[in-house]
Amino acid sequence: MIKSLILTTSFLLGFAAHATEGRVFLETSSTQIKTASEFYVDVMVKDLPEVYGVQLSVTYDPETLTLIDQDPKTTGAQLEHGNFLDKKRLYTLRNQATTEAKAVQYIVSQVAPAESASGDGRLARLYFSAPTNATNTDISIKRVEFGTRHGEKHIYQTNTPLNLSFDAQFSQQEKPTPEMPDWLAVLSALLPVSIIAMLFWRKMKSRGRSEQSA
Repeated sequence: MIKSLILTTSFLLGFAAHATEGRVFLETSSTQIKTASEFYVDVMVKDLPEVYGVQLSVTYDPETLTLIDQDPKTTGAQLEHGNFLDKKRLYTLRNQATTEAKAVQYIVSQVAPAESASGDGRLARLYFSAPTNATNTDISIKRVEFGTRHGEKHIYQTNTPLNLSFDAQFSQQEKPTPEMPDWLAVLSALLPVSIIAMLFWRKMKSRGRSEQSA
């Protein structure tokens, strides 16, 4: 626990801000949302350098949207962890919606022996519901800072909001595809190789029988 706090403090108080590579943005399957329905918005990253933790603030209008809690065991409304950082080795300092601030505050850090994360992925997912009288609204990334294992800081500017429009005639947003468990992903990758090996073995066995018959 002490090591977790040290790592978290390290990336929050990073001693150097580096030129940022890649980008951070909001994404959803459709910006036309059916009123009185539930939908999701993803915080995505692309081409990021190696990082170990993040401080994120996503703003929205709580009079138009209600954040759907993803962790009933914890007080307050929580967003869902993404797959960019190692969820199995993640220390959460803050994950809560604040109605007064009209934002969701998300501060997490990986802990050893997790490796630094880089490249592309989904940082977080937010689920919302909208009332029947909703018309349109914006969701924005107000602040996003990544920290490395060595205390360096990467700051991103994301000024373009995600504009959503609502109407009873719009289609219901489809639910996101469930993530494949790690063991199943490995099995899926190995299965084609196993099938090819089995077919090759059968072919060689059949050839051996043919030669013996001749």
